[in-house]
Amino acid sequence: MEMFEVQLCRQGRWEQQRWRVVAARDEDEAAYKVTGEYLRKDGERKKVRVRVARIGNGSPPPTLFYAS
Repeated sequence: MEMFEVQLCRQGRWEQQRWRVVAARDEDEAAYKVTGEYLRKDGERKKVRVRVARIGNGSPPPTLFYAS
């Protein structure tokens, strides 16, 4: 298990949303734990978007997920 920060974006406003810390095996599971639905890394941009970032030194940039 790793620690991830997850941030929801509704109606295009990232700055008003807080990051949530979640323990998960990968980015997909972290996004599912916060939203309760399966998300895709690519696809149409819907009203719900999620940024997922692994916590730690040398972590890759956040991954963006879209509601399907």
